[in-house]
Amino acid sequence: MRFNMTVLLGIVLAACSTIRPEPPQVQLSALEITDVSLSHANFLATLELYNPNEFDLEIKRIAFTLILNDVRIANGMSAKTFSIPAQANGMAEVRLTSSFLDLFQFTSNLRGRDRVDFHLVGEVRIGGPGLLGTTIPIERLGTLPLSGSLNQLLPANPQ
Repeated sequence: MRFNMTVLLGIVLAACSTIRPEPPQVQLSALEITDVSLSHANFLATLELYNPNEFDLEIKRIAFTLILNDVRIANGMSAKTFSIPAQANGMAEVRLTSSFLDLFQFTSNLRGRDRVDFHLVGEVRIGGPGLLGTTIPIERLGTLPLSGSLNQLLPANPQ
């Protein structure tokens, strides 16, 4: 009996270890400045995630670094768990904080631009209790229009 239970447990664990979800496709769809001080700036990043799997994904955490025009701007982490239905889109808002020095370095090369290149690199923690959860790396390259509150970053035109 003990041998049968051991074999059965081994089969179940082996089957669970082969079920690895496809990573969600991540797109940075918006970036807004929410607060600027003499020491830092706060941003709100809106991420759109697509779940390519045949089952719902429970997103426990998204953590990433945001690089704009080759300057590391900010790190951020999502604050709450949410679910994305199978083969559907979901949205997540992530608060980011940037040092004033990083922000200054980024804004120094914005003159004459109407778009910014972004590179988002990090990880998504997909849930299940305890050992059933998994962490999947994410990476995305793209561009964002320099509009809305991001226009505040443009250098003033000399008069």
